[in-house]
Amino acid sequence: NTLVLRRNFRSGEVLVDWFNDVFQTVLARQDDPRKSAVSYAAAVSVPKLAGQGECTIHPLIGSSRAAEADRGCAVVLKILHDNPGDDIAVLVRGRTHLPQLLSRFRKAGIAYRAVEIDRLTDLPEIIDILALTRALVHSGDRIAWLALLRSPWLGLDWTDLHALVRNDTRRSVWEILQDDTAIERLSEFGRNAITDFRSKVAVTMSGNRAGSLRDRIEHGWLALGGPAILDDPHAVQNVYRYLGVIEKLEVAGSLPDVAELEAALDLEHVSSDVDARLQVMTMHRAKGLQFDHVVLYGLGRIPRGREPSVLSWFDMPDEHGQTLKVISPIGPRAELERDPLHRYISSVETEKDKNELGRLLYVACTRARRSLHLLGQAQVLKKGLSPASRSLLQLLWPTVALQFEAEFDPEAHQTETEIDSGWLMPELRRFDKQWIPPEVPPLPGMLDDVSALEEGREVEFYWVGAGARFAGTVIHRWIQLLTEGRAKASVEQLDMMRLASERWLREMGVGAESIPAIVERVNEALRRLLEDERGQWLLRGEGHAELALSGIAQGRIESVVLDRVRVDDDGTHWIVDYKTSTHEGGKLEAFLQAESDRYRPQLEKYAEMYRNYSGADVRCALYFPLLQQFVEITL
Repeated sequence: NTLVLRRNFRSGEVLVDWFNDVFQTVLARQDDPRKSAVSYAAAVSVPKLAGQGECTIHPLIGSSRAAEADRGCAVVLKILHDNPGDDIAVLVRGRTHLPQLLSRFRKAGIAYRAVEIDRLTDLPEIIDILALTRALVHSGDRIAWLALLRSPWLGLDWTDLHALVRNDTRRSVWEILQDDTAIERLSEFGRNAITDFRSKVAVTMSGNRAGSLRDRIEHGWLALGGPAILDDPHAVQNVYRYLGVIEKLEVAGSLPDVAELEAALDLEHVSSDVDARLQVMTMHRAKGLQFDHVVLYGLGRIPRGREPSVLSWFDMPDEHGQTLKVISPIGPRAELERDPLHRYISSVETEKDKNELGRLLYVACTRARRSLHLLGQAQVLKKGLSPASRSLLQLLWPTVALQFEAEFDPEAHQTETEIDSGWLMPELRRFDKQWIPPEVPPLPGMLDDVSALEEGREVEFYWVGAGARFAGTVIHRWIQLLTEGRAKASVEQLDMMRLASERWLREMGVGAESIPAIVERVNEALRRLLEDERGQWLLRGEGHAELALSGIAQGRIESVVLDRVRVDDDGTHWIVDYKTSTHEGGKLEAFLQAESDRYRPQLEKYAEMYRNYSGADVRCALYFPLLQQFVEITL
């Protein structure tokens, strides 16, 4: 016997009736395996949900993405306010439809959980700083340089961009920017923008690899006015999340592979709350789920068109149910387009896509238990309102057209000559006057004279991740105590030491949510130090820990602190600098060599000052407790 399942136990009666009315026409009238067509079977609501459920249409006229995001945010805010305790889902056909809406949510303080949606690489603030990064690591990356010149930090128009680089394929963009003759071809605004840009990024572009790439990017971003173009505090946080990714991947002040960076950024998401009442996801991800309220957003949007294929085929079942593959012939493109079999296969694929789109819309609508909200944009044509071809709104148009017509005021909307094709003219954003960084009083201990940068002197700025910096401070403090015998040096004592580490971090102002991860890094470094033979050698024996010296080095008065001076049995004095950095993946030797080259000038200064202080023979080394690596530096 065949059992027919017709009851809908999820949605209220009003919604079930709406589904039955709409999807009789949206889905195919009869099954057709060749075209992936499945006819609609009407459902029946259960008695306990009688009279419940509602479907609301939110018409939008025109193609303003900002207006659509504003309406979507307002709809969600009202649902949250009117239905405390209920869960809500915003469903979209593609995640690229969401950046502006998610930005509105963050500005309005709406917590949401996004499922593989809001990637860092989709955000405009990240797109700009990624162009800056690519330009810094590869001066020949022409696309990145042009994107940088077009960014709001400079805002060159197309005329200036073309005048700057036309017919000049042998020089990099940075080399062209140094040519005053090339700059003279630009408009007055373009000349002023380039002159200001060159002065601001001169230090960043100097190529000095003694500092980290993360520091150079942040320095350039601040100098160009990066924070000034952001009106959302979350956008600033996103930039620093980006810098954190850079810090993990950079090697010797550069990136081995920009593609690796972009792949890592694709894994970074910016959901504001993982336990929120509001969830945001694509319609495909919503299969099998249910929510009290569902908002279908961006129904008027269209996806990227199908790429034309050289070879086309489809599967056709024979009379015995076996699948036969029908393949179109291969030939010149002009002949291929005229081939009847190729055209037939294309028409079948179009029908398959339409049927699949109808099923996707059905899945999205039927996720709702209590209310369904449909939000999309119709375009204004000379013949009247019309949805975009291949959009979900087009499938719903026979049902929702009257609501859109009621909202339409011909005098308030300009006529558009064609339906939105998905192409938009990029908006040119730029400062209305030259960006000048605000004056900030120097922090205690900072250099008053930064002319050393202009002279090429290697100065290390500690613009590193806060967590790593705090961990390094605590690790140095413990090593000093262990070296001086004021703490017991054993792995068994690490749990007891954890309490002191937590107290120190609280005293340094570290937030409670960050302390556990930092303490884990501290304990791992101490454990590896205590288990390493070289680590034990450093902790024991004659010498000094955290030795502070002041004197003349390289012709300047300097004050330094030496992490460890270890006097060997043969009388050799070792200056050892602790580095609490980590290294993921292979090529450890290359990483250690890069770090050696980076810190050699600093150790040369230490050696000169200590030699003048003690008169002893000096050898220098770096020690990485997390890597258990002791690297002697040849001076």
